[in-house]
Amino acid sequence: MTDEESGLDELMRLSRQFTRQQEDHDKQERQRQEQGKKVRGVLQGLKDLNLSMAVQQLRTVAPPHIVKEVEALRYKDGSDDLRKLISGLADDLEKRLGKVASKADAAPLVNAMRTLNILMDLYFSL
Repeated sequence: MTDEESGLDELMRLSRQFTRQQEDHDKQERQRQEQGKKVRGVLQGLKDLNLSMAVQQLRTVAPPHIVKEVEALRYKDGSDDLRKLISGLADDLEKRLGKVASKADAAPLVNAMRTLNILMDLYFSL
């Protein structure tokens, strides 16, 4: 066997080894992508379940326009619309409490609502 033949054999061996490694890598990548799809599916299912439960609960206490807005969140990504809805409701409640604040016993409610608004703004900004 000549040096040229042994060099060619070594190149062929390295080529087969590289091909096997590439196939293994591709297989692992496909498995990772499939696992990611499964996780996204589970997370979407949890989101849908949470939204359905929230809508059920809201139907007993919230005005219809709030229920519709929450139902619409099912088809949107992110939480920006929910943040706006919560902030709007909290601001409205604070204003309404402020109108009743002339009564001494309403002052703690107004302060509690303002505290809640500040904390919600902080939460949504983090």
